[in-house]
Amino acid sequence: MTFLPQSHQRSSPEAHTPSSGQQLNLSGGSNRYTGEDGLYILHSAIAIGASYDSIERYPPPRCHPQTRKIVFEIILSWTKNALHGPRVMWVCGAAGSGKSAISQTVSEYCAQSGQLGATFFFSHGNGSDLSDGKLLFPTIAYKLAGAIPGLRGPLSRAIQANTSILTQSLELQIQKLIVEPFSMIRHPPIPTLIVIDGLDACDSAEMQHRILTLIAQLLVVHRLPLCFFITSRLQSHLEATFDTPVYRKLSTRIPLDVFVSDNDVRTFLYAEFAAVRQVHQEAMRGIPHPWPSEDVIELIVQKSEGQFLYPATVLKYVDDNSGRPAERLTEIVVAAVSAADAEPSLSLSPTDQLCHHVLSTSPDPAALMRILGPLVVLFSPLPPTELEVLLSLAPGDVSLILRDMHALVDVPSSSASPLQRVRIPQPSTIEFLLDIHRSMPFWIEPGKYHAEIVRGCIRYIGEFMDLTMQQLDLRLYQYTRKKWTRHLALATPSPELLQDLCELRFVYSRVPAEVRDVITWLQSIPQAPMTQDVLELWQGWLTQIGPPPTAFFVP
Repeated sequence: MTFLPQSHQRSSPEAHTPSSGQQLNLSGGSNRYTGEDGLYILHSAIAIGASYDSIERYPPPRCHPQTRKIVFEIILSWTKNALHGPRVMWVCGAAGSGKSAISQTVSEYCAQSGQLGATFFFSHGNGSDLSDGKLLFPTIAYKLAGAIPGLRGPLSRAIQANTSILTQSLELQIQKLIVEPFSMIRHPPIPTLIVIDGLDACDSAEMQHRILTLIAQLLVVHRLPLCFFITSRLQSHLEATFDTPVYRKLSTRIPLDVFVSDNDVRTFLYAEFAAVRQVHQEAMRGIPHPWPSEDVIELIVQKSEGQFLYPATVLKYVDDNSGRPAERLTEIVVAAVSAADAEPSLSLSPTDQLCHHVLSTSPDPAALMRILGPLVVLFSPLPPTELEVLLSLAPGDVSLILRDMHALVDVPSSSASPLQRVRIPQPSTIEFLLDIHRSMPFWIEPGKYHAEIVRGCIRYIGEFMDLTMQQLDLRLYQYTRKKWTRHLALATPSPELLQDLCELRFVYSRVPAEVRDVITWLQSIPQAPMTQDVLELWQGWLTQIGPPPTAFFVP
C-alpha cells in the first residue's frame, strides 16, 4: 500500500512550544506578547505525555507494514474523504487487538501529510494525567494552535482575557478554546484530524459519554472543520452512545474482531523472527534453518487468537540481549505446552501464562516487585535515575533488576535520553498485575505501593530543602510536590508511613492545602493512638498557619 501525502502542509506542534524568555508573535500580525502569554498558561494545563510523539510513550507501538492492510486502506480513505462523509471513525476491539498501534501509525502518516491536528492517547491509571478527561480539550486546543498557526493569536488572547477558563466546565472550555478561535480564521481545505486513542481508559463512563457528546456538538452544532479518529475497547456504554441517532449519522466504525487474521500474525512472526536472527547473529550461530520451525510458528499463531499482544510479547522476550534467542524461545514453547496440560480450573489466558513465565525468571522477586509496584501506581512515568531516588535504590538498580523484564517493561538503555521514562506500555499488563486471581504471587496491592511512593516523596522533599538549585532535580521536585498528597489519598496506612508523617521539619514546611489533605486522609483511616497523635500534630500546625474549615476537625 502506497501512502501519498496530502498537498497542504502544516508546521509541527513542537515548533510552536514556547521556550523560556521567548517573545512570540502569536497573532501573525504586529501584536507581540512577552512573559506569561496565553499559550504559556495553556501549556501548564495540558497532559504532556498524551501526544503520539511524547517521549513518555517511547518506544511507541506501531503496526508492521505488511499487516492490517485492509484496515488501513479503510482508515486512510476515510481521512481523505471526511469532508463529504462521516466525521467520526470509531475503531473498537479487545485488549491486545492493536488499537494503539493503529492510532500511532495513523497519527504518524497524517502528521506527514499535514492533516494531523492533535492526538490524545489515554492510559489506564487512577489519577493519572493520561486518564483525566478534563485535560482532553485543553490539550487538543494547544496542539491545534501548533498545527494551525492562525489559531494561536485568538487562543492566546482568549486565555489572557480570562485565565479561569482552564478551571471551568468542559462546555465553556471548548467554546472559548476551540469554537471561538476557529470562528476567526479561514478554515483549512479538508478537515483537521484529531486522534483520541483508548477512550475507555478515560476516568469514568460518565466522562467518556460527556466527551462524545461534546465532540458531536463541535461537529453538528458548530460545524467545525474537524474529524475524529477514536479507538476503545468494545464496552456497552460506548456502544450505546455510538448507536444513538446522532452518532449513527455522524460516525462509521471498524470492529477489529471482524478483521482478525491468522495470516497477519503469521506474516508478523516470520518477519520479526528473521530480524531477531539478523541482530543476534553471534548468538544464533549453529542454529539450523528454518528457525523457528513451522510447528513453533503455528503454536504461537494458535495462542495469539488473531491478536498481536501475545506474539509481540513473545518476540520482546526472545529478542532480549540478556539471553540467547533460541533458548528463550524454547522456554516459551515448553511453558505453553505445559500450560495446555494444566487443569482447566487453573488455566489462564496464553498472555497471562506468558506474563507469569517472564516474571518468574527474575532472580530476586522481592526486588522486582519493589519496582513494578510503583510503576503500576505512579501518576506519570519517571526516568530510571529519578525512580531510583524516589525508591531509595542505588544508581543502576532499575536497569539491573529489570534486565530480564523487557518483554513487559520499557527500560531506557544507558545511552538513551535522560528524559526517557521507565514504563509498562501495555494496559493489559497493568490489569494483570492488579488482579490477584490472574497474577497470584505477582499481585500488586495499590495502597501498599502508594504508601511507598508517599514515603519516598517525604524523604525527597526533606532532602531538597538542603539542596541548591544546581543540585535540585526539577522534574522529580515537581512530581513530589504536586503528587504526594494524591498518592497519600490512595495509600494504605502503615506504622512506617505514620512515623514519616511525624517528621517535624516536613510537617512545618507544608502549605495549608497539603495540610488539609493530610488531615482528611488521617480522619478516613482506622483510628489508633498513633494515628490520633499524628492527626493532632497536623491539626495543630493548621491552626498556626490559618483557620481551617470546621469539617477538618474530629468532634
